[in-house]
Amino acid sequence: MRVLRAIVFVILTIILVWVLDKTLGSLPAIGRLLDPVQGCLANAEPVNYDFSQNIKCASLQHPVTVWLDSRMVPHIHATNDYDVYYIEGYIHAIFRLWQMDMETRAAAGRVSEVIGSKGFNYDRLQRRKGMVYAAENSLKAIEADPRAKLMLDAYSAGINSYIATLRYRTLPLEYKLMGFTPEPWTNLKSALLLKYMADDLTGYTEDIPLTYLRDMLPAATFKALYPEKIQDSKPVIPMGTVFAPPSLTALPQPNDSVWSHFKASDFAQPRDEGKGSNNWVLSGSRTQSGAAILCNDPHLGINLPSLWFEVQLQAPGMNVYGVSLPGAPGVVIGFNDSITWGFTNNYRDVKDFYEVHRVTGGKDKYWFAGKQLGFDNRVERIKIKDKPDYVDTVRYTIQGPVLYDENYHGPGGLQKPLAMCWMAHRATSELLSIYLLNRATNYTEFVDAIMHFECPAQNMAYADRAGNIALWGQGQFVNKWKEQGRYIMNGADSAGLWKELIPMRENPHALNPGQGYLASANQSVTDSTYPYYYNGTFYEFRAWRINQVLDTMHKATVQDMFALQNDTYSILAANMLPVMLANISFVNDKYTQKLKNWNCRLEAESKAATIFQVWWNYLYAGLWEEHFKNVPDNLWPLPERTMQLIQSREINSYCGKGNGIGTFEEVVQLSYQKTTDSLKKLEATTGLEWYKVKNTSIKHLTKLPAFSVPGLKIGGWGNVVNAAKSDHAPSWRMVVQMGKEIEAYAVYPGGQSGNPGSQYYADFVNNWVSGKYYRLQFFANTAQQAADKAKFTINFNPQ
Repeated sequence: MRVLRAIVFVILTIILVWVLDKTLGSLPAIGRLLDPVQGCLANAEPVNYDFSQNIKCASLQHPVTVWLDSRMVPHIHATNDYDVYYIEGYIHAIFRLWQMDMETRAAAGRVSEVIGSKGFNYDRLQRRKGMVYAAENSLKAIEADPRAKLMLDAYSAGINSYIATLRYRTLPLEYKLMGFTPEPWTNLKSALLLKYMADDLTGYTEDIPLTYLRDMLPAATFKALYPEKIQDSKPVIPMGTVFAPPSLTALPQPNDSVWSHFKASDFAQPRDEGKGSNNWVLSGSRTQSGAAILCNDPHLGINLPSLWFEVQLQAPGMNVYGVSLPGAPGVVIGFNDSITWGFTNNYRDVKDFYEVHRVTGGKDKYWFAGKQLGFDNRVERIKIKDKPDYVDTVRYTIQGPVLYDENYHGPGGLQKPLAMCWMAHRATSELLSIYLLNRATNYTEFVDAIMHFECPAQNMAYADRAGNIALWGQGQFVNKWKEQGRYIMNGADSAGLWKELIPMRENPHALNPGQGYLASANQSVTDSTYPYYYNGTFYEFRAWRINQVLDTMHKATVQDMFALQNDTYSILAANMLPVMLANISFVNDKYTQKLKNWNCRLEAESKAATIFQVWWNYLYAGLWEEHFKNVPDNLWPLPERTMQLIQSREINSYCGKGNGIGTFEEVVQLSYQKTTDSLKKLEATTGLEWYKVKNTSIKHLTKLPAFSVPGLKIGGWGNVVNAAKSDHAPSWRMVVQMGKEIEAYAVYPGGQSGNPGSQYYADFVNNWVSGKYYRLQFFANTAQQAADKAKFTINFNPQ
């Protein structure tokens, strides 16, 4: 009997070991994961962990030294270009490999391979957008230039050198939890990451909803509610700037046959006002030090691991500091010995849609310019964890991929086939632009560098130690006829096809303006004197506020810049609150008392901020919901335009019984009643403090609560300078004063390490929340200064 029991015990043990060593559906191999030596506990980084080490790398050309400062920022000192990018790749992989892997999988539409069917819809959309197609095109352009090719080849080699050292014990924790391992890095993955950013920044377009609204509304009403540019805009390039005569001829608008027309009732596309950015530059005439100051805070999704990774790169001819994108070489935003630069998103439209007209009885052909053309078919095989592959055929027209059709419906169930023409599909080399920017020593070299930055379009701010300031509305744009691309076009009509490209040196820009400063915050790029037509989606509130503040500054300090980047003053509240209160003058409750004593700042602990925001949302809905009851709320007129209609009293034209709602006064009063009901519920649950209501949180990319930082005590919102929303916020705040000694400060919401078990995982968050900055340690391109201040040293040597 004892023998039998022993045999049974051994068999059960073997079965248990086998089961615990296997993944079960979405569950990882529990046995391996819980192994105290090899599993998740191995990722717990000791507080006193010593990062100093000596590493040998097979394909390194010469020794490279990396000094890690107290914040774990690597200062990479190399003697040639190949080695500096090789080690940047290696360092990125040490700290952020899983993040790099997942983001490039997401770009390519490959997350289903590791998370299963819940990633399928996302993957299919990415494939139909032509993300890999776009990356393949750009990779050809990148590798056609020997400098960019060396940059990317070295970077990939460095990542793969680190991957080759990994064993199960040393895998990043997320690989263990998700049950997969890293695959070899390729140059295409870096190209995909750059297209991933282009998609994030240019993915939104209003072509589909505006086409519906144009056909739904009387022409005068449509023009009043949806103007191409908001009245009183403070454009990126100051009004009165004299633009050079255009080298291309303005194109005439074709006849109505060029348009497509829709009757569908639902065209939901998200309007996200928080995905913007701020940057500005001040000349020495407006600063206390007499030196130019540049400020930048791009507003992007905030996650852990963080989007950015701080780094300093040193090689002959280059000494640059700033933030890099894990997964791509170089410094994207930052400064070097001579210049500094920063980006905000330029919302000029670079994506157009065309209705495809198939040949009757021949689904493999479509009509264009009176001819039958064949589709170019791209077969997309989507691998899904624990399920059969899904095969999707994406058809390409002369305009681009057919994003929506009867097999993949568009917004609101739209079944008409629409082809997408997108600047990011072109063979562009933004990586070469980064290479040159990192080495630029003056304004001329800066301009030469940004001529390679085609998509995503950016407002590029510049300052240098000579005192120059500049701002470019940069990207590659098309010479369009008026309204081309604002609405869905008839894909069979050749008049809608993109034709000549505007020479990039004719993009709008300003150098050393008389006003002594330049600022961009995703507002309209120019006034009406710019000779080329463009459309886009522009936001004005933050730009109004930034210009309002900068216009009064004459002895600005870096501390003033910190304050402005963290400014929560609401232009909307300052203009609307008096009107709103005047229409409920008979009310005198605790909520109105708070509003009457409020400073119009969306501060973290402000209860009045919550009261106003909730009330405005109800008022905004009350004004437009009935008018557009069959249209999603994201297609309502912009808040900026709504504010102007209220101020001018034109809003009365859209109120009253004839419009299905009450008078403006009645709408205000009803919205306040709804507000008090909501406020009482909030008081009984979260409380009225603004930070509790908006709940700014930094979530891990897996959405695991244990790896996330929820409920941050930070003020702001998408329409104030400190644009901290629930999951979008200033992703990198930077202030650089370009004096005799460069004085630079920055902070971002996260930490250098991607390991949740590291003290460096989210150690910057508290400073970011409270508006504090770190003084950046910008070392000279010599070994001694860095060695004296380094906390750890990693020596890399050829094998």
